[in-house]
Amino acid sequence: MRRTTACAEDAASGAGDRCPLMSAEELADFLGVPLNTVYIWNHRHQGPRAHKVGRYLRYRWPEVEAWLEAQAVNRAT
Repeated sequence: MRRTTACAEDAASGAGDRCPLMSAEELADFLGVPLNTVYIWNHRHQGPRAHKVGRYLRYRWPEVEAWLEAQAVNRAT
């Protein structure tokens, strides 16, 4: 996962290199959720934005990172 995560950081910084798309299985592993949860999120239009490539769901690393940041809980200290 490190190589792909670093790729997402490079893409966000405008390095210009294209990163491989993440599969639904990779997303589930990355987030630590069951694969079925990823498919349910897609069906309900929740979770990170998915892209159909043929019959497969694929995810862009920067979009997943942005979605994950939006999920952060703001706690008063």
